[in-house]
Amino acid sequence: MFGSLHASRVLGAPALRRATVAPGRLLTPAARSFSVGIKILEEKGHAAENRYWHQEDEKLLRKMIESHSELDPKFAGVAGILSDSSCSTQDKVKLVFMKHGIPPLNKALIADMVELLDKK
Repeated sequence: MFGSLHASRVLGAPALRRATVAPGRLLTPAARSFSVGIKILEEKGHAAENRYWHQEDEKLLRKMIESHSELDPKFAGVAGILSDSSCSTQDKVKLVFMKHGIPPLNKALIADMVELLDKK
């Protein structure tokens, strides 16, 4: 009697109800997993490390672009298109449109761009 009274005070009423179902499991401690917290800390560490290296990569890329402007992706390809003498002005306009993701479907726009560029 005192054992069940002590169990109800320490473990609460749910433990006493379980004791009526399985008396052998009255005071057996449940196995708890503490590895979840460790995994979260490890993932946090990996994320911080990845962020640090990403920032370092960005710094290096900025330095490379500052010292060699031809590596800048904004201007990549335009110099090659402009210096190519085998293409007509219309082909060059189409290549510039395709470079920026614009399909060269509007023939009137392309003709106007060619006329504008040929005047210069």
